[in-house]
Amino acid sequence: MAREKEEEEVVVAQVAEPFVSDQATKPSIKDFIWSEDEWPKLKHNNFDSSEDVPIISLIEVLINGNIIAGQAYDEACRAMVEASEKWGFFKLIDHGVPPEIIREVERQCSELFSLPMEKKLRGGRSKELPFGYINSASDPSYTHNLPWAESIQLIQSPQLVTSFAQRVYDEDQHHAFSDALMEYMEAVEELGRVILGMLAHGLGLSDECFTKCLSEKENMMIRVNQYPPCPLPDKCLGLGSHSDPHTLTILLQDEVGGLQVQKEDGEWIGIKPVPNSFIVNIGDTLDAWTNGSLKSVVHRAVVNKEKKRLSIAYFLSPANKTVVECPGELLDQRGEQRKYKSFTWGEFKRELLIQKRVVKKTALERYLISN
Repeated sequence: MAREKEEEEVVVAQVAEPFVSDQATKPSIKDFIWSEDEWPKLKHNNFDSSEDVPIISLIEVLINGNIIAGQAYDEACRAMVEASEKWGFFKLIDHGVPPEIIREVERQCSELFSLPMEKKLRGGRSKELPFGYINSASDPSYTHNLPWAESIQLIQSPQLVTSFAQRVYDEDQHHAFSDALMEYMEAVEELGRVILGMLAHGLGLSDECFTKCLSEKENMMIRVNQYPPCPLPDKCLGLGSHSDPHTLTILLQDEVGGLQVQKEDGEWIGIKPVPNSFIVNIGDTLDAWTNGSLKSVVHRAVVNKEKKRLSIAYFLSPANKTVVECPGELLDQRGEQRKYKSFTWGEFKRELLIQKRVVKKTALERYLISN
């Protein structure tokens, strides 16, 4: 034990190489060690087949991009709702997003992360523009529990995406990145609209109940995370435990593994990657919108010593003036009282900016009527 402790002390004092730049103080690995109550006990590739979120196929629902109404559609809608009620998560296969679009966005994002840190920081986010490249060692808003990750966070705006790429790349190199990211976002947005329509249908609401509010592209966002190999994966995290504040998240992850979901009893389970699939999870906004019928669930990203991991999360959110409150017909159907105060997405966003870092499910809990 004494020798292990000495070896760990040597590691802790070392420089966190993936996050070093000429523009910042060299961070040590010690800066990335989380509070002990957050240390993960489950490894990144520890999967239990008896406890994993459901897999749902759209093979009989989406044909050439068109929704086919009928029994298969109704069954898939019910399956989505049941998965969202129990887990808040499900895996989606046969989703209709062309594989070449997925491969290209993965390639472009991986290539960007492989650039020298000085180039990436040219696209860094700022107080004036809270979108762009992020790593916690160079971002003053991170003061403790630094995530072992670097990220790109952008809204679905061709102008913003192009501006970011132009800052990072030389003159002739930015088009491929911008084109790949925008094409991917547009394809996944369409899929997200299908999913939200199916969830509404499965709840007995009109298919347009949620999608009619998705009128502002600036409220759609992408966050690409790369988690480098970590020398202390049992004491560091790629992302801490949190729920997503948005309406719906569609996550593309590679084969490495690292996404973990917290069950109601507080235990964590690993979500095993499935080739050619997306992970879909319910956000806080949709949780409130459905009076907690569809659950936003706390999750985290763990890291490992050997392999870097890439994940691409796309977030759908309604227009700023959208009033988020459960439809009366759903309350009547389920015989429930309203659990959440009404709020607009714009109000919720402002609260998130004040909070800066989302921790567990605290963003939504302040809107509980009992509070």
